[in-house]
Amino acid sequence: MHIGGAAGAMLLGTIPALVWILIGLQAMDLLTGMLSAGISGEMASRVAWRGIGKKVMALLLLVSAGLIGIALEGLTGFPAVGLVQAVAGFYAAHEGVSILENAVRAGLPVPEVLRGALARLGPEDARG
Repeated sequence: MHIGGAAGAMLLGTIPALVWILIGLQAMDLLTGMLSAGISGEMASRVAWRGIGKKVMALLLLVSAGLIGIALEGLTGFPAVGLVQAVAGFYAAHEGVSILENAVRAGLPVPEVLRGALARLGPEDARG
């Protein structure tokens, strides 16, 4: 399949559900991040741009995985099922953790078991 045709097909609606979930979680993370920063009085455009940049990078890696999948399919004749979903799933999980961190920063009640899990993961900067 031609790469241009594949990119066009991706844009026209053959995007896997997990990719849409990732995009939705990214939007929620941006919103919860801004809300928690506003609530805690820590609004900083530099921090916001850093977060946006990371989300754009994750989407670019996702597109790269799609292109690699297309190339592998062309070389082997077998569909590279799961490559895009694996990348999207990884970043979707990361967004979920970040949304939970935003809730904690905003002062929302969060079950102790989840707070403990966040503590074991360490500070966000240490995780990347």
